[in-house]
Amino acid sequence: MSVSVDGAYKYFTIPIFGGIDITQTTVSSLIVTILLCSAFIYLGKHLKKRPDGKQVLVEKGVLILHNMVVDTMGEHNAHWLPFIGAIFLSSICGSLIGLTGFLRSSTADLSCTLTWAIMVSVIIWYNNIKNNGFVGWLKGFTEPIVVMTPMNIISEIAQPVSMAFRHFGNVAGGGVITSIIYTAFALVSDLVIGAIASCGWLMCVILMALAAGLFLLGMKKSKLLFKILAAVFFALGLFGLLQHLKILTGVPILSLGIPAVLSVYFDLFSGFVQALVFSLLTMVYVAGSCPAPDAAEQA
Repeated sequence: MSVSVDGAYKYFTIPIFGGIDITQTTVSSLIVTILLCSAFIYLGKHLKKRPDGKQVLVEKGVLILHNMVVDTMGEHNAHWLPFIGAIFLSSICGSLIGLTGFLRSSTADLSCTLTWAIMVSVIIWYNNIKNNGFVGWLKGFTEPIVVMTPMNIISEIAQPVSMAFRHFGNVAGGGVITSIIYTAFALVSDLVIGAIASCGWLMCVILMALAAGLFLLGMKKSKLLFKILAAVFFALGLFGLLQHLKILTGVPILSLGIPAVLSVYFDLFSGFVQALVFSLLTMVYVAGSCPAPDAAEQA
């Protein structure tokens, strides 16, 4: 995944309501939404009383999500499962879509995560007003003492901001780091392979012969280091020869593979963790505004 430091590219602007920009993030979010809706329709068809195949996996996934929601929010808030599931899956797919190489991760745009965070805050405010009344909700800003009102207001604003920036920062930062490393390795590849190719085919043959000698020495003494060095020298000699022969001119050989390994961490692992964290924070905050009926009556 690569993320531009300048932000999402704007494709065009719809000339209504003062102009609506259609950016990479807009397209990625729309594609994720269409894919998720299509998957839900497909997986929800032809359900059986005795599940088999895909239905078993679907029911297992729904059960895991249900247990997570109930354990975090309480049984009385189990009806929030579709909302939490939609945020969780949208976040994961929004991050993974960057692996395509031509689509931008929607979660790498602050406008996306900030929209989700504001939506969660609006839900929290609505439930607080519903349970305590508008006056009661306003009184909550003056507790425990009136002097704390400014701090309570700042805390209320900081909540969605922190949620949005945490998710956006990790995904966008990982993409930028991957892009920088890819560019750096591409420059080193041009310098090293280009220098070897400029020395002529004889230098390339010498490097491959040296690689063969190191490999035989490594096999004889069972030394892994010699085998690794043999692979490095052979690759340098081979790619230098191919570039000298004008076969692989301009191909960033040294940048192949390493950015992909980093992308596994930043896109897969980090994307999943951030989706889980965002969903857990959503559950905790919403649960705080939706107490159990007994707790609400006692309050």
